[in-house]
Order: sequence, then structure tokens, then C-alpha cells
Amino acid sequence: MQPGNSVARPVDVSEVKIRLVDEGADGLLGWASCVVNGALYLNNIAIRRARSGELVLTYPCKRSHSDQKYFYFNPITREAHRVLDEAILGKLERRERVWSE
Repeated sequence: MQPGNSVARPVDVSEVKIRLVDEGADGLLGWASCVVNGALYLNNIAIRRARSGELVLTYPCKRSHSDQKYFYFNPITREAHRVLDEAILGKLERRERVWSE
């Protein structure tokens, strides 16, 4: 689903949990989960270090035989993307409690 003429609604992210990995491939640092607007649980959000050095989130997807990505879920507005980044990456950068495997 792509954004259309929808009205942006406030996005509230809570219950952020982060699981760090010891030896991740492709810049993988860990996995995150959270609750959006008190109603939707999101899991298996990858936390990665990009080649540029910045932290980024990548969302779970299925790849077709032609390597096209089909996301299970992902933010479709800039505001939702920003709020998820701030909630998840902010927690990691503030070094709040995270769960190791």
C-alpha cells in the first residue's frame, strides 16, 4: 500500500525493546520491536549501521525471485518514519536498557 490522499494522523510509539546481536552481517546491530498507537505490535525491525556510519532501520520483507522487495510493514509517511526512528534509534543512542540475546 502506498500513500494516497490520506490525512496524516499522530503516531505514538511505545514499549520499544531492542535485542542486540553479537556478530551481525551487513551492519546488523540488533532487532527492535514496538507498539504503535497502543494498538499495533511491530517486531523484527532491523537496526543497522549504514556504510556512512549512521544508524538506520530496515523493515522485514519478502524477496521475489527477481529480487523485488515486498514489505510486511513499513512507514508510509515522513512523520511515521521520523517518529519510529526517534523512538527506536533514540533509545539505542541514549543507551537505555536493551536486551541481549
